[in-house]
Amino acid sequence: MEKRTERHERVRFRRDEITALEKYPSAHTMEPRRPSRRGAGAWARRIAMSLLGLVLLCVVGLGTLYLAGTAGLGSERLKREASAAISALAGAPIEVQAGPAGFSLDSSRLLALEIPDVALATPPGGTVFARAGAIRFGVAIWPLLGGDLQLTEIRLADATIEPALLAKDDGGDWSAGLRDERGLFDPDLIVASVFGTIDHALAGLRGRAAPRISLDHVTVRLGKGDAARTLAIETAQAWTSEEGVLQLSAALEFDGHPVSIDGTAQPPTRRDGGTRFALTADIGLDRNTLDTEPSPSVLSGRSEVSLRGLRLPGAPAQLRFKARSQDLVVALPEMQPLVGDVEIGGLLKSGTGKVEFERVRLATRRSTLLFNGAFGPAPASEAGGPPAYRWEFVSNGSRAAAQDVPEPALPFAARVAGTFAPTEEVLTASEIGVRTGQGELVGQATVGFGNGAPAIALALDVPNMPVAHAKQLWPSEVATGARSWVLANVFGGTVRDSRIRFRVPAGRLGNGVALNGEEVNGHFEVDDTRFDITGDLPAVRDAFGVVDFQGSDVDISLSSGTVFMPTGRTLSAENGSFLIRNVESKPTIGYMDIDVKGEAPAVVEFASYKPIDAMRHLELKPEDFSGQAAGNVRAEIPLRNDFPIEHLDWEVDLTYDNLSIAQPFEGQEVTQAKGTIKVDPQKAVIEASAKLNGMPAELKLTEPLGDQGPARDRAVSLILDDAARERIAPGLNEMLSGPVKVAVSLEEGGTQRMKADLKEARLSFPWVGWSKGKGIPATATFTMTSDGDRISLSDFKLNGETFAVEGELRIAGGELAEARFGKVALNRGDDATMSLTKQGRGYVIKVGGASFDARSLIKLYLAETEKAEKAVESVPITLDASVARTTGFGRETLSDVVVKLRGTGTDLGTLQISARTASGAEVGIINETDSDGRSVRIDSGDAGALVRFLNIYEYMQGGVIRVALAATANGPLTGQVEARDFAIVNEPKLRSLISAPLPESDGRSLAQAVRRNLDDQRANFERGFALIEKGDGYLAIDRGVLRGPSIGATFKGTFYDQQNNMNMTGTFMPAYGINRIFGEIPLFGQILGNGRDRGLIGITFRLAGDAKEPRLEVNPLSAVAPGIFRSIFEYD
Repeated sequence: MEKRTERHERVRFRRDEITALEKYPSAHTMEPRRPSRRGAGAWARRIAMSLLGLVLLCVVGLGTLYLAGTAGLGSERLKREASAAISALAGAPIEVQAGPAGFSLDSSRLLALEIPDVALATPPGGTVFARAGAIRFGVAIWPLLGGDLQLTEIRLADATIEPALLAKDDGGDWSAGLRDERGLFDPDLIVASVFGTIDHALAGLRGRAAPRISLDHVTVRLGKGDAARTLAIETAQAWTSEEGVLQLSAALEFDGHPVSIDGTAQPPTRRDGGTRFALTADIGLDRNTLDTEPSPSVLSGRSEVSLRGLRLPGAPAQLRFKARSQDLVVALPEMQPLVGDVEIGGLLKSGTGKVEFERVRLATRRSTLLFNGAFGPAPASEAGGPPAYRWEFVSNGSRAAAQDVPEPALPFAARVAGTFAPTEEVLTASEIGVRTGQGELVGQATVGFGNGAPAIALALDVPNMPVAHAKQLWPSEVATGARSWVLANVFGGTVRDSRIRFRVPAGRLGNGVALNGEEVNGHFEVDDTRFDITGDLPAVRDAFGVVDFQGSDVDISLSSGTVFMPTGRTLSAENGSFLIRNVESKPTIGYMDIDVKGEAPAVVEFASYKPIDAMRHLELKPEDFSGQAAGNVRAEIPLRNDFPIEHLDWEVDLTYDNLSIAQPFEGQEVTQAKGTIKVDPQKAVIEASAKLNGMPAELKLTEPLGDQGPARDRAVSLILDDAARERIAPGLNEMLSGPVKVAVSLEEGGTQRMKADLKEARLSFPWVGWSKGKGIPATATFTMTSDGDRISLSDFKLNGETFAVEGELRIAGGELAEARFGKVALNRGDDATMSLTKQGRGYVIKVGGASFDARSLIKLYLAETEKAEKAVESVPITLDASVARTTGFGRETLSDVVVKLRGTGTDLGTLQISARTASGAEVGIINETDSDGRSVRIDSGDAGALVRFLNIYEYMQGGVIRVALAATANGPLTGQVEARDFAIVNEPKLRSLISAPLPESDGRSLAQAVRRNLDDQRANFERGFALIEKGDGYLAIDRGVLRGPSIGATFKGTFYDQQNNMNMTGTFMPAYGINRIFGEIPLFGQILGNGRDRGLIGITFRLAGDAKEPRLEVNPLSAVAPGIFRSIFEYD
């Protein structure tokens, strides 16, 4: 029986057709109905009618079977009808192969015929490409009763279809009809083929009642082998309406994606004679099955696709397509999933030979790309190689705003053009051009498709473009590590003469191995930009530099820039570099190397920020510094904020000039520093020339910062001049004058180990008359500890080539308070000890030991120059000395020397000296001072040894001497000197006087003139006497006389004056023993002699000039003038 489903129509009621509810019969009350008395008869009639209907139904069924047999209804005819219907829908001849037919019920529980074991094949008897368990045919009953077989429905269920089996063995291609002679898809052929298929379907169903074709649970396998893909048809129906419109509806699943399809095809109409069709598909992009395919892959989203065709007589046929996807998520190799909306609309028109894309829109969360263009076969004359398609897309309204770029959206215009060679599967973009408002980007690209990830070659060049624009246009899949760093750390400025190169072979992307420098690299020259370094380190602004990357390595170089601190301080930065190796590694560590220069507070502030934090161990702030600084900062820089900084390596290497620290540094005031500081995680090393507490100093300090750091070391070299010593220890200037370089090593507890270089200083011990002159090498080492104004110098060692002193000193209130020297060797051979104690304004000095060289002491107290007096004039001393052996001048020594002195400077006060000469003679020297004046007494049993020891006269030997001098309070010392029984040996002046030719003579000497054999090597004297006056810087002699058996002399004059000049005159008398006899004769001696102590024969002389080298003058005429007449020839 035929059963059709009628189309539902919308019914609209007018206002006057609406009846009120109260007018309906149900609104009125009815009289109660009384029960009929004939109820049993009514039920009997009903049962009878039902039995009659059942009998009639059996008769009709048997009649139908009879008519089917008489009408020739059988399997072959059903196959032909099915083949005709399926062929009409498919647009190609299809042959149905099946077993014998049987009866069953269709989907409406009406009569149906079923053919089991169905196969679909190409006629006649060709390849079977589909198999099904059965095909059911719905049969129209009334036509069948009239002998006409009409099928109302053909249902194919539980089938498998393999279209690939339709390909010919000779390699024929189902798409061959869509390609031109070069094997390229021809848009014109595609349009013709689509409309040809529609025409065939409409023509096959025209003029007859076409059956509805239904498919249930049909699987279509597309492709062969491992490349085969599955189309699962849950349900599909195709039918023609009463108006002859072909309709299609299907629910299927393709490659795991659910798809619903609706379509219509309309034959030419009388209105315009046009053929139309429309096809829409709703595609769910979420996979229903496990995705085992390599990327790229759609992860989620939905797409709506529509295809509409129109062909009018006399006009080109056209196909208009449109695809729209919302919330599409696509994963590509080496990229984060791409989320966005896609809209594509275009047109294929016969005769154009191309596909025109009227609108291509890709919208992500922040970016919108709008393109239009065309795609089609390239003319053979342009291809110049394998057959290829050419394509071109342009954009004038796109906006780029990458999701990870914190910059405003960028409007830009673009043009992309190239070719696609299908035989080689190579897509080429020969022209890539992007223009922004202030820059441009050009490039080329090639993509080679195949199995797995494609091969890609990309070259982009940026002649000139703002950094913000370049960041928006940098492809996120190209050099992801370098791109991430640039996005996060480079802001503002302009990119010039820059490039990106990307080249990978097929299958390379997505294999888990980072790209190397040959595969991806780039070069960016950036002007007037801002470089953010990392951590809390301030950014470098107004920077000019270069960013280079190769694979996973990024090199940033900075030629110049300015660092702006949060406090407003600035630094100039130059010659910087920031190297990142293996940027994709976790954690990523960069290596910064930058030169900085500026005010010291700014440099200190820069080095105090994390991750360097070089000042964390020093209790000083940037504002505590002043001056200029410059240097280099090297550091490992983590590219994440939570990396522990204690594991980083860094080094700060600075030079500074005129640096001062406002707060005391370890108790020391540092000013005017010039030097270097090197700081790393383990130590800080400072080398500088500075003023330490106002004193010139050289510093070398080592401060441990880490657990593995070196021991703390403080090496300070002070340049102490007289003024500096006056500030810290004025008492030292009593012993030192001139610059002294002191090396100080600061030890634990505040102890300072010092080493002083005394070469350029004059060192003196004024109390003993010893000094070291400038230029004589000497060093002093000691350990200094301070307690308020008290300074102790322990382990004191003074060393020079010929002297050494060891002991300890104590300074209080800036003055020397105490000194104890266990070893005093101021000259070679010294073996003495000395102690010095402050007492009032002066010192108490005690000296003892086995030997002592007293020459410096003798020079001090016998010198008469003001310079010598000033050396000790202000220092009162009390000296007690006891030395077993004392060395003086002339290689003379005294033994058992005992000295007691109470005096101030060269004012000896009270002096007592007792000793013995080498010959055993006693020596005694006494100087006494009282309110009336002073007196000096000297007695010695060996006069020659004493005067040689005291460096008074070196040619005297033996004799006994006595000196008695006295002075008033401020007057000179006057008195007499008397010596007996001594000799003058090897006196050059005596030799010159006796043996040298006399001037203005006939060449004879004095000895020849007096015709005597005089000894000029040794002269013995019985007595020597003189009256002396010793004053301030001079020594005068009067009535001096020397009396001996061979010669004698009288003399007087100034032995030396304040200018150290001599002016002595006298008479030399040879043969003094005989001469003196004449002088003793009364009257004769008075007339012919020369008075008492004067001989008859003598010669006058004069010693004048420098006291050390006097000039001898002799009057030869006085040698022949006897007695009283010789006085005429004496010198004035």
